[in-house]
Amino acid sequence: MTYRIGSGQGFYGDDVTRALPMITGDHVDVVCFEALSELTMAILQKDRLANPARGYTFDLRLIATQILPHAFAHKIPLITNGGGLNPLAAAEMVRDTATKLGLHGLKIAAVTGDDVLANLGDFGDLTNIDTGERLTDAANQNWVTANVYLGAQPIVEALRQGADIVITGRVADPCLYLAPLIAHYDWSWDDWNRLAAGIVAGHLLECTGQVVGGNSLAVIDTLDPYDLPFLGYPIAHVEADGSFVITKVPDSPGCVSIETVKEQLLYEIHDPANYITPDVIADFTTLRLTPEGDNRVRVTGVTGKPRPETLKLNLSRLEGYMRELIFTLGYPEAWRKVEQLKAMIAESWKELPIDRVEYHYLGMNSLFGSLAPLPTDPLEIIVRVTFTAADPDTLKTAVRRVMANGLSCPAGMSVSGTTVGADPRVIVGLWATLVNRASVKPEVTYFEA
Repeated sequence: MTYRIGSGQGFYGDDVTRALPMITGDHVDVVCFEALSELTMAILQKDRLANPARGYTFDLRLIATQILPHAFAHKIPLITNGGGLNPLAAAEMVRDTATKLGLHGLKIAAVTGDDVLANLGDFGDLTNIDTGERLTDAANQNWVTANVYLGAQPIVEALRQGADIVITGRVADPCLYLAPLIAHYDWSWDDWNRLAAGIVAGHLLECTGQVVGGNSLAVIDTLDPYDLPFLGYPIAHVEADGSFVITKVPDSPGCVSIETVKEQLLYEIHDPANYITPDVIADFTTLRLTPEGDNRVRVTGVTGKPRPETLKLNLSRLEGYMRELIFTLGYPEAWRKVEQLKAMIAESWKELPIDRVEYHYLGMNSLFGSLAPLPTDPLEIIVRVTFTAADPDTLKTAVRRVMANGLSCPAGMSVSGTTVGADPRVIVGLWATLVNRASVKPEVTYFEA
C-alpha cells in the first residue's frame, strides 16, 4: 500500500501551519519538518550564547501547540530537525506543552550524537574540505559548534519504538524523509536503489513551496501571485519499490508539474550523478519523470551507490562583528558621488581597526557581482556598505564617525539601514570537514507526556 509523506517545513521561519490540511484531511501518513541550514545553526548558536537553555527553533513551539494535537489525534507521526543545537531541551519543551494540552501518552524521541564539540580532539587533525587547511593550523580556534550530519538510522529506531514526534539535531535534510520509508517498508540498509529513491523523494519535498510553484520561473505566467502565501505543501506517495508520485493537498493553491519538479530536482545539486548523503549516494541521471494528471508527477528509475565511509562535520567559530549602512545617491554625477562617499568613509575610519569593508550596488550587481555591467550614468545608486571588526565598540565608533558627516556628505546623499545605537551582529564562520562514520554514535532519548 502506498505510503504518504507530507512536507511541513522547508526552512526556519517557514509557515508550518500549512501542514494542517494534509493532517486533518488524512492525506498523509507522516509529516516531516526540515528547519536547518548552516545559517540556521549559526542563528541558533547566537540564541544559545544568549541563553544556554535555547538552541532549538522557535517554530518547534508552534508545531507543538498548533499541529501536534491534530497529528496525535490522527495517529500521524511528526519528524523535525528543529531540535537544532539542543534536541533534549526541545523535547522537554514539547513534553511540557503536550502535558498542558492533555495529550496523555504522547511519546517523544530526541536524537542526539551529532554534537561532537566536547570531543573534537578525538577525530585527529581534520582537513577543511574547501580550503585544505588543517584544523591544528587554523589561527582562530574559537570553536562554538561542531555538528555531524547524521542519517536516517536513529529516526528509524525512534519510529519503530512508537514515537509520535521525533526531534533531532543536525540530520541531513532528505534523510528526514527517508527514515519513515525505511521504518514502514523495512528496506535493507544496503538496498541502494530504494534508499536513493527515498533520498530523491526527500530532496523534492524538503523545500516545501518550491516544488509546488514557489520560487519558480516555470509557472511565473500561470500561477496567481495572490496564491503564493497559501501554496499547498507537497506530498509524496511512495511505493514499496521506491517509485513515487509528487502531488499536494487536493484543491490547494499551487502547481506540481514536470517543470516545477525539474527545478527543485536540480536545486542545490553539485553533481547530479553523485548526490552524497549519509545513507546512500543517489544518481539523479537515471530517473524518469512522467506526468500523471493534474498536479501529479511520477518519479521512477532512481539508482543508488553505497553510502560514503565519512560523514560531514560542520564547525563554527566566532569571527568578530559586522555592521551595515545603506546610502542613496542620485543623478547627476551619481558615480562621482559614490567615489566621494568612499573617500569620506576611508578618511573617517583611517585609524580604526576595521578588518573588511565591502561595497555593493543594490539593483545593479548585488546578485551577479562582476558579471553584471554597471550603467554609465544611472539615475540613482543604492550603496550597501558592510564592515567588520574584532570588537563591537570599533563598529559603533565607525558608524558615529560616518553619521557625523551628515551635512558634509556628497550632494543629495541619504543614509539608512542600521541606526547609530544598534548592536553589531556577531559573525559566526563555518569550517567544514569529514570524519569517519564509525566514530559518530547517535543516541535516542525518550520522553512521555
